[in-house]
Amino acid sequence: MFKRENYNQSSREYAHSCRGNFKRKFDRFFSEGSPFGNGNSANIPVNIAENDEFYQVQVYAAGREKDQFQVNITDNILTIKGKETEPEPGIKYIYQEQQLGAFERAFHLQDEIIIENVHASFEDGVLTVILQKDPSKIKYPREVPVS
Repeated sequence: MFKRENYNQSSREYAHSCRGNFKRKFDRFFSEGSPFGNGNSANIPVNIAENDEFYQVQVYAAGREKDQFQVNITDNILTIKGKETEPEPGIKYIYQEQQLGAFERAFHLQDEIIIENVHASFEDGVLTVILQKDPSKIKYPREVPVS
């Protein structure tokens, strides 16, 4: 028989182990202890992609408007906050997976980011933050000849 309490417990354990693997995979982007947030962070999915020129952070926040977001960079920490969303009047949810509360996600950036060239846009429920890399600070792999 399905019991919500059992499902929630096992999903929390799984999410905890996934975050550890995720952090190790993106060590170049995150410092120790990041990402961090106010407890609702795990409910707001984030994808991070990288190419030679920039990092792309995508926050999936369907049902929100662009004026509900605040994106800041202070002391090499990218902070993305979302304000609480009000439910539609007259609707009483009997089951709800989408969190409408306020959230905060924060990521410690590497020094190779050009802070002055950070751009954010919101389209189709996805907030995208582009973090341009500084080519002068990128350490490219180098082959060492064997003698």
